[in-house]
Amino acid sequence: MRFPRLFLSGWLPERGRQDFHNKADGHERRIATYLVENFRTTINFEAYIHLTQLMQSEALMFAYRGWCRQWGQKRKFGGALVWQLNDCWPVTSWAIVDYFLRKKPDCHSMMRLLTPIAVGVRRQHHDWSVCHARPAKTLTWEVWVSSSALETVTVYVEVRFICIATGKDIKPAMVKKGVVVEANGATNVMEGVVDNVGEVPHVLAARIWKGGELISRDADWPQPLKYVQFPGRGLKVVSEGDRVHVTAERPVKGLTFEEREGVLVSDSAIDVLPGDEQVIVVRGLKDSEEPLGWRLLGQDEQ
Repeated sequence: MRFPRLFLSGWLPERGRQDFHNKADGHERRIATYLVENFRTTINFEAYIHLTQLMQSEALMFAYRGWCRQWGQKRKFGGALVWQLNDCWPVTSWAIVDYFLRKKPDCHSMMRLLTPIAVGVRRQHHDWSVCHARPAKTLTWEVWVSSSALETVTVYVEVRFICIATGKDIKPAMVKKGVVVEANGATNVMEGVVDNVGEVPHVLAARIWKGGELISRDADWPQPLKYVQFPGRGLKVVSEGDRVHVTAERPVKGLTFEEREGVLVSDSAIDVLPGDEQVIVVRGLKDSEEPLGWRLLGQDEQ
């Protein structure tokens, strides 16, 4: 994926050359269904690539986040083998690394979830794809910490409630100090209720610190994302040597960096929230080369 310089005249999502490079049975119907259920679709080829890969990343994120938690729930789930790792020839597929060994966004999402200590936040699922797309009046939410460490650890947990439109906190953050995380398991931390009638659409943003160091983030957005508007995010991406500093005035979804051969980025497909600068390490990029391109969900609304 290369942003934003790949777009060529005549390149469209629905063309024979694209369909030829996807060998999965019924892929046209399935990809179209997944996209229209979750995102506002587009014929911009760059945006289409980003949407399909973000969709894959979100799917694996929801799956791995839940599986890690279920390991700590009396071993309801014991492990997973991702299919598939990489492609044997240049093709459109569900691989997490392409033929040229460039990571797709889902690879980064999985890496974040498989760190030794990872926070998770999730609001109750409400299926919008069947019958009437009427949102539930209230939805419960919960926060937990998954651990693959062999010893207990103590962490500080924070949950913020950030308005998507303004970037302001709609109510005070909830914090919990001295949370003892169970070894090789999952520890429930806090829970609450989202009031979809009395509260504006907002992101649930969870972070945890260990020994004063921020070690994990997670964010839960109102679903489906196609109903979320993204104008004026106030996003800043500043390169300083091998570091890229990312900040935003309003919540940003799915900021994905260009992947180049020989260049490694420490993270991608990230959610960026106000007051929480993220620093991405870039290795292998020469001083004479252009900075990496990037794309975010709703970029054409900026």
